[in-house]
Amino acid sequence: MVLAELGGSISRALQKMSNATIIDEKVLGECLNEITRALMQADVKFEMIRDMMANIKRIVNLEDLAAGHNKRRIIQQVTLLAFHCCHRMIGSF
Repeated sequence: MVLAELGGSISRALQKMSNATIIDEKVLGECLNEITRALMQADVKFEMIRDMMANIKRIVNLEDLAAGHNKRRIIQQVTLLAFHCCHRMIGSF
């Protein structure tokens, strides 16, 4: 049940980001904040959440992405990767 709720919360956060006209730091921050809240509600260790979010922000550096890259797709892929990493560590929840 917890995983279903977690998956739904992450999906809603990604959907909101997908609906944004422009993907910028504000939109990315809001998406990551919603994902952070969902992970905390699922009792994921704070240190693990902090490290995942730092890695996502490091990998998805919007200013360094070359023009022509699909920023929305990159952000979604990295966020989903973080979710899958979290899912694999279910024993740490």
